Amino acid sequence: MSLSHPARLALYLTAVVAVTLVHLPVPLLVLLASILLVSGRGRIALLLRAARPVFWVLLLMSSGYLLMGWLTNQAVLDTLLLINLRVVVLALLTAWMMRDVDLDRALAHWPRARRWLVIVRGQLLLFRRLGRDYRHAQRSRETVPPTLRQRFFGSAAIGLGALDRGVHNAEMVTQAMRSRGALDD
Repeated sequence: MSLSHPARLALYLTAVVAVTLVHLPVPLLVLLASILLVSGRGRIALLLRAARPVFWVLLLMSSGYLLMGWLTNQAVLDTLLLINLRVVVLALLTAWMMRDVDLDRALAHWPRARRWLVIVRGQLLLFRRLGRDYRHAQRSRETVPPTLRQRFFGSAAIGLGALDRGVHNAEMVTQAMRSRGALDD
């Protein structure tokens, strides 16, 4: 029996709330293994897709926690394990939902939610294009690969540019939607 897209979305939202209520590492580890077993073909690709966006954030946060624990002489490994497992489980649930749920069908009965989905998709396309344009521009100007420092400065510049464009485009879309009566304040 296959679930409808709205039912899958509701199940995902329920699972996200339930995961935030689990405060023990063992159930989260069991849940992680269960999700991987149930998710079907492409489990490893799904796990990699889920881990890629959160890896550096978790590494930085874990390093900070370990440093704090060392400086204050407190045990932080249990808390760190819980946080990392929870984030990986939530990322895996989200990647699975994005792979298997058609959000247009899931939100078919909620026109306002579909309008917000259009805004989010537009912003994603904008950021992808901005990143691609930056990479092409950098390659066209450089004869040697950039140093790590140059890449950090470039990333900061593209982040600021993306933020500026994102805010500007969100304002424009909001004004357009408001003029058409989509956002009743």
